[in-house]
Formats: sequence, structure tokens, C-alpha cells
Amino acid sequence: MKIGILGGGIAGLSLAYFLKEKSVIFEREKNIGGLGRSFGLNGIHYDIGPHIIFSKNKEIVNLHASLTETNEIRRSNKIFHKGRLVKYPFENDLAALEKNDMEYCLKEFLNNPYENYEAKNMLQFFLKTFGEGITRLYLQPYNEKIWKLDPAFMDVQMVERIPKPPKEDVIKSAEGISTEGYQHQLYFRYPKKGGFQSLVNAYAGLIREKSEIIYPVKITEISKNNGKWSLKTDKGDFEFSTLVNCMPLHELFRYVEAPKIVLEALNGLKYNSIYIVVLQAKKDNIGENFSLNFADKDIIFHRISKLNFLGEEYCLSGNSPTFLAEVTYRPGSYLAGLGQEEVKRRVVSDLDRLNLVAKGDITDIEARSFEYAYPIYDLNHRKNTDVVLDYLKGLGIHCCGRFAEFEYINSDKVVENAQNLAKKLNSSTNAQ
Repeated sequence: MKIGILGGGIAGLSLAYFLKEKSVIFEREKNIGGLGRSFGLNGIHYDIGPHIIFSKNKEIVNLHASLTETNEIRRSNKIFHKGRLVKYPFENDLAALEKNDMEYCLKEFLNNPYENYEAKNMLQFFLKTFGEGITRLYLQPYNEKIWKLDPAFMDVQMVERIPKPPKEDVIKSAEGISTEGYQHQLYFRYPKKGGFQSLVNAYAGLIREKSEIIYPVKITEISKNNGKWSLKTDKGDFEFSTLVNCMPLHELFRYVEAPKIVLEALNGLKYNSIYIVVLQAKKDNIGENFSLNFADKDIIFHRISKLNFLGEEYCLSGNSPTFLAEVTYRPGSYLAGLGQEEVKRRVVSDLDRLNLVAKGDITDIEARSFEYAYPIYDLNHRKNTDVVLDYLKGLGIHCCGRFAEFEYINSDKVVENAQNLAKKLNSSTNAQ
């Protein structure tokens, strides 16, 4: 066995699929999939936040559509703002706002004093691109809520690719004429059944003949001797010529020694954790929408998703709704200390208060929490990430995956990166 892969999420599994060499994947959890795992409540599968399948890379989208049956779905996402439902993205439905808010957003967009300045952080980018109204009413509070960090302390890596909406579209949206933003996200795919786990399982099935997946497994030591990587685990000892890390960087450095400057950079890498609360009810007032975003800080969740929207296999009998609420938190913060039971209570209370789902109509509920959800692009992210990854590269450890690369990338981009890394490793093998 030449290649050892640390982590059995979508990164490690897809990498093994693209590799020509045999590999061994090590996963510490009792189920493979990482952030791509799915769970079930009364027969309805749900993810750690719905992992929709979309990408500008048609090769990856077509690959995933070939690995598991999918439904093609047209986006229907809304923003809950002052009791009103505003179509996503916000700037494409200004007519849905109160008149004063609509005029505030439109006039500040058309007469924007910030548009000729260089944006050096996320907040400046929003002001420069969308103007004060759209920024203050939605973009700033929503991003503060999901990232748990002031956007003035986040860089522009994640937002710099967002296009400035055409003035004609924003004017039309204020007049009530429908326009669409973010066209590449307008349609997406999702597995017909089994949640995103069905794609995870498809990759696992494809690599079964040439690769071994060991789970659950506990790694006790990683070392390099005479050019070979040695792994000691509770399932035996292993040796590899190539090592690829697909698990969170913070977990990898439990086994890898590093100088102070690297450890300081590692400790500087910020991330959010997440609570997932799944509810089932007799009925709701959300309508035929997939998800609602909430910027209001008095509402605990930043998004709820209605899983019925994903297809027949995600509907209870009688088409009763299943919802997934997401609550991000920083490790060690106030929200982190609430616990799952209090978070469930707050979610139920907020849904009832907003007249979206009545407390008395809820038939079942469960909550889960996950430490690694979103890498945060704070102002030191690029510098710290480069220090850590450059050190690992110098050791000969390759990295692939959201928290292994410490980039906020979706599953399709993770697979694209795995494909590119596999090409590099395959070429190296051929050269030998």
C-alpha cells in the first residue's frame, strides 16, 4: 500500500477514487462521510446542513449525477426580513421590503459614496458593491450572525468573486419586476434518497476493490523514517510512501510536531461549530420554499431548510414537513455553553413566535452538534493558513478537504481539488 489517507470524508473518498495507486483510508468516526454524513428522523434523511450539488465544473456535477440518482431542483430561497419574505439574493427583490427600506436600499445603491474605494475587508466590500442600505439591512447582520465575527475583521477572499448587480436589475427589483441573481446557483441537484450520504456511499463502493477503509480507528502516532510514513493505530501499524491529510488541521497537529511559529499560526486559524436541529410538524406557514435566511440577532438560527422541497423521499406521509435549523457558534462562546436541549427549546420558541411553525404542531425533534463547520476568513486567515500548509508541504504531507486546506469550499470544489491532487500524485507515480 503506497498512499495513506487520513480522514474518510468526501475528500478522502473521492481522492481514493481518482488515484491509480491503492490506498488506505483511516476514519475515526463509526460512519464515513465527515461533514457529508447523513442521519435520519422517522425515515427522513438529513445532512449537516443540506449539501446541494452544484458547481461551475460540469465534469464534477455530471460525475456526481452518475454516481447516485438525483433530482434537479430550481432554487426557491427566501430571506425573512421584518416579517416579510424577500427572494434571495436580497438585492433582486427590493419591492418586497417596506417602502422606506426599499427606497433606502435603492438610493444608496444608485448613489454609492463607497464604490470607488478599494475594499480591504468584507464590510468594505459589501458597502462598495451594494451600498449602505442593502449592507446595513441584510448583508452585515446576516454575516455577523453566521460567522460570529464582525465583517470588518474578515477579509475579501470569500466575497471578492460576488459580481456587482447591474443597476437595471436592482431598479427593476425595486419596481416589482422579477430578476434573478447568482445564475449559476439557480438550479441544483440533490440525491433522490438517502441524503448526501448516498453520494458518500457511492464513492466508498467504487473504491472497495482497490482501497481499504478502516473505521472507526484511533491513530496513536504518526512518524517519518527513512522516507516512509509510519502510522500506529488501535487497528495495527501501517507504512506508506505518501501521506495525504483530509482531516482538520487542528486534529492532525495532535500527532505532528511543529515549531512555535507554525503552532501560533495554527492557533490563529478560526472556525465555527454548528448545532443542527431537525423538527417534524403537522403543518407550517413557510410555503413552497427550500430555505429561509434570518439576519435578526434575536432569532437563534441563521437558516431553516424545508426538506420536503428536496423530493418525495424527504416527505412524511400526508406531506407533513421536516425542517432543519442551523445555529453556528464559536467554540468556548456563550452559544457553545447552551447545550442541545436549550438550543432545541430556543429554535421551537422562535419558530412559534414568528408564526412559521406552531409549537403545538411539532411532532418530533432532535439535535446534533459538530465541532468543525465553517473555516473563518478573518484578516489573518491567508497568512496563517499559508504558514501551516507550507510547513506540512515541507514535511511531505499533502492536504485535501475543507478543514485540511482550511478553505470555505463546498463538496463539489472539494472533489475537484481531490481530482487535481490525484493527477499530481498519479504523475509522480508514473515518473517513478
